[in-house]
Amino acid sequence: MTLNRPKKISDRTPFEFGMHRFHFGQEIVELTDSSSLLDDSDALHIKMREDGYLFIRGFHPREHAEKAAQWTLQAIGQRRGLKADSLVEDGIIGEANQTFSFFRQTEVAHAKPILDVVDSPRTLRFYEEFLGGPITTFDKRWLRCMAKGGHNHFHYDSVYVGRGTQNRYTMWSALTDIGLENGPLVICLGSHRHDLLKSTYGATDMDRDLTEAVFSTDPREMVEKFGFTLATAHFQPGDVIIFGLYMMHSSAPNLTDRYRISIDTRYQLSCDEKDDRFFFREDGSWLGNFYNKGASYTPMAELRHEWGLE
Repeated sequence: MTLNRPKKISDRTPFEFGMHRFHFGQEIVELTDSSSLLDDSDALHIKMREDGYLFIRGFHPREHAEKAAQWTLQAIGQRRGLKADSLVEDGIIGEANQTFSFFRQTEVAHAKPILDVVDSPRTLRFYEEFLGGPITTFDKRWLRCMAKGGHNHFHYDSVYVGRGTQNRYTMWSALTDIGLENGPLVICLGSHRHDLLKSTYGATDMDRDLTEAVFSTDPREMVEKFGFTLATAHFQPGDVIIFGLYMMHSSAPNLTDRYRISIDTRYQLSCDEKDDRFFFREDGSWLGNFYNKGASYTPMAELRHEWGLE
């Protein structure tokens, strides 16, 4: 477990999220750490049902997360993504300010330093206990290295990775120190219980239905229009958030000159139906999303109007 944990975020602390500023205490709150429940599977399940997420500090050994980050930074350096004459371990973004997503570069995302984190015996044992049987994990690993300004938009995972079983969990793992200015993951509390969102937007499959996958680019509307409270934290290497297919989440822009590195992995019971888009085929590749080359996708604004969510 991580010993030197960040100080609690005090009320009124400002949080810059794109063009918007929020203050902790009402519109945005700090995630609740569930690391004390790690030995109590029943309590973890209750927490997941009620809150829709588990935030576990120090889930991965910090030294393993840091080795994974160092490996990833070396890969960025080989691609000339680091600032000239800077130290690899400092992770300073180069002049091109390039975001790297090592999704299909298995020589990077499937290297031993990465798998020692996300496929470690500790990680797999946790999911076997949490899910109640032998588990499998997607072959695709979402290894992201955000440059300055890099971020994602609000979405449910169901629209991207929702085929097969619904009993599937995402684990977002911080590999670098990710403070409020580094582009932390942000979730929308209560979004896993929003029946209209789940039955409309959450029921789409962006590849099958040819629908835009991002629900919103505006964090302010998530608070004021949909009534969600935002939640995030100062993440340290090895900290994780675990959630299901219907937790609305995004990431804030990285406001610094250092790469923000994280990885998303998905876990489910081996006996449950898989989403075959994300498992190796005979040629060693996987299909993934956006395989309908040249297709036209229905805009989210049109869909939201149809669903009564505008």
